[in-house]
Amino acid sequence: MTPEELWNLIQSDPQAKTFADAGNDRDCAVRCSEIAPAIRQPVPADRVQEVASLNGAWGTIKIAATNSALTDPPRGACIAFVDWIESARPINFDNLAVQQMAGIMVSYSLLTADQVAELSALADAPQIITADQVSEAAFPHRYPTAEVV
Repeated sequence: MTPEELWNLIQSDPQAKTFADAGNDRDCAVRCSEIAPAIRQPVPADRVQEVASLNGAWGTIKIAATNSALTDPPRGACIAFVDWIESARPINFDNLAVQQMAGIMVSYSLLTADQVAELSALADAPQIITADQVSEAAFPHRYPTAEVV
């Protein structure tokens, strides 16, 4: 997050703004870490498989992938998903091909939208904002005539 984006986040939240206005960068950083939008990132394959196993998706997908009587689609999407997971490659849930794969499995009732949403949510990583970042974002507003050297 850039200093400008952080400053806008601070200004958008009354509690963060109160802390920043009081010069309490530590508590402002804690608050900003709570409200900052998550960063999307690829998810380790073993984590996807763990959650898919727990929510019932993995067994269904694995059975569909090995069922030679199943038409394609959806069998191809299931095979691709299983191959991807078993090769231990991270899954980027924001990738169009991954979204299409999931869409196929939902449209053929192999997965529910809730199961897909649970897997996709694994890609949400919280942003950790530090007091130093708050200080940097606030500096030009606290000292508008100061020159940065």
